[in-house]
Amino acid sequence: MSVELIILNLALIFFFLLMILFTILIYLNIFYIARLKVPPLSTGGKALKKILENVDFKSKKKFYDLGSGSGKLISCVANRFPNLECTGIEYNPVAYFFAKIRNIFSKQKVDYRRNDFFETDLGNVDIIYTYLFPGVMNRLETKFSNELKKGTLVVANSFSLKSKEPKAVFKGKIGGLDTIYIYEY
Repeated sequence: MSVELIILNLALIFFFLLMILFTILIYLNIFYIARLKVPPLSTGGKALKKILENVDFKSKKKFYDLGSGSGKLISCVANRFPNLECTGIEYNPVAYFFAKIRNIFSKQKVDYRRNDFFETDLGNVDIIYTYLFPGVMNRLETKFSNELKKGTLVVANSFSLKSKEPKAVFKGKIGGLDTIYIYEY
């Protein structure tokens, strides 16, 4: 058997294994989307800009991103505010994996936890960010009322809390997913 044939066979095996891994990741992601009832949502540039310009991160110590996905928003916050302790809570193992990979190659370090945020203690957090669908936000509202300390800020992207009046609202374009609601507990 020639060297070229061996290399070709190894390349085919590697490609085949890569395709199997890719297929597993896709099905795993679909399973968690169905289970969590929230598709992967990435914070857009306009929303990110509004958050960075209007939330006082400098005077706070702990920031949690609930459903942090691949870590786009929290990485940006950690980069801009290096003294802020940033934690991303993500249950979907595929998104969590990509967030951990992002963290390996980034300058700042974010503490990513693969956990259900309904089972995560939020009592000592200063700022919480969410970009979650209304059904999840309704469930979180009870958790926030029961756990958050006085003065905790909740920054909600696009989907508001129903029974709490926001401290500030930064409107996006109609139909756009970039309206930011800021609540203070």
